[in-house]
Amino acid sequence: MCTSFVYQTKGEDLFLSRTMDFGFTLDAKPVALPRGYTFESDVDGERYSGKYALIGAGRNLGKYILADGVNEHGLACASLYLPSEAVYSKNAEAGKTNLAPHEFLLWALSFCKDVSELREVLQTIHLVDQKVDLLGITTPLHWIFYDKSGNVAVIEPTDPSFQLTLKENPVGVMTNTPSLEWHFKNLINYIDITPEQKTSAKFGKFEAHPFSQGGGTLGLPGGYTPPERFVRAAYLKEHIQEANNEQEGITNVWYVLKSVTIPKGAVIKSDGTPDLTQYTSSMCVSSLTYYFTPYGNQRITGCKLDDDFINHSQTPYEWDVLQTEDILYKER
Repeated sequence: MCTSFVYQTKGEDLFLSRTMDFGFTLDAKPVALPRGYTFESDVDGERYSGKYALIGAGRNLGKYILADGVNEHGLACASLYLPSEAVYSKNAEAGKTNLAPHEFLLWALSFCKDVSELREVLQTIHLVDQKVDLLGITTPLHWIFYDKSGNVAVIEPTDPSFQLTLKENPVGVMTNTPSLEWHFKNLINYIDITPEQKTSAKFGKFEAHPFSQGGGTLGLPGGYTPPERFVRAAYLKEHIQEANNEQEGITNVWYVLKSVTIPKGAVIKSDGTPDLTQYTSSMCVSSLTYYFTPYGNQRITGCKLDDDFINHSQTPYEWDVLQTEDILYKER
């Protein structure tokens, strides 16, 4: 599952946002990694020492596994599931950077400043079918990238030759299977959806009037399948009233995220366990602020990748986030 989208305010604050929908408890929390953070590939044991500091959400499993993040140059990325379509090589390839799919986001944010630089080095990357030990599976992923210049690109590893390419994403939304091009075509089914109220219509001598407001949105899908979430996010990000600054932008982002957030129990997997939104997050690529909300607490926590950490820190830093509801009770 998962939904992601990009958003820009009038003041040109840029955000890449996402829901993290998953059935297995991930225990992810906001974490900042310093320049020089070193990790070892699960594929061939090669060690990589990152050039850039970054902030995102993840978990330390011997090394940090991140599901999303933004680095010191404002390159942001979110990884989402692409089941049934993602394909990976069975073997490492000499002369290439051999990575497991769950390592690719960390590598990209550690070594690339922007989408253009990512495009230049992408042919050196070889993704290998390598399991995440915690999950016992190889994660079928695709990735959405956003940078300070407003470039949006998607990588979907569907080529049988295992070559990776960047796809342009003019809609600025990504969910899950089917592939991105299918979702673009599916939007044609919803071009009549509008924020404006529908007018009355005559049926013989009877004139039908709208029940109330919102008639223009009749037909907007409300389920949790990837196509429905894609359409809903695309519609809302397009029509939500424009924000003036970063703070208003985060308010808008969270309203869009709420529309695709999955409460526990609304979606049950074939094994009987719930698939739910474990957290929502947004990365402001302009201010390098990471915004995070866990399932059990609706407060937005903001964590900043500041200059002091970028220039001086040598160790990772994790933020503790309250996991239970934080309610402000008011006395009379």
